[in-house]
Amino acid sequence: MAVPSSGAVGFSTVNSVFGYGIAMSSYVGRPYYYYEVNWGVRSGTFPGSNFPMSLFYGKSNHDEWNCACACACACGK
Repeated sequence: MAVPSSGAVGFSTVNSVFGYGIAMSSYVGRPYYYYEVNWGVRSGTFPGSNFPMSLFYGKSNHDEWNCACACACACGK
C-alpha cells in the first residue's frame, strides 16, 4: 500500500507504509517507489535535508505496482 496521493498525510500514515518511525530524519537517504502513468514504476531517494510532507504522496517502500514481485501487489499476486 502506498501513501495516499492527496489529502492530509501525517507521520502515522507514512510510518504505516514505510515503517521507519515518525521522525523526518529516519527517512533521509531511504529509497521510495511510485508509479507514473507514462513511465511506469519509478524510484528515488528521500533527500538529506528538509523536505515537504507532500513528497510522501503516492510513495511506497517497495515496488507494489510490479506484479512479478513477491509482495502484495495491486494485481493481487
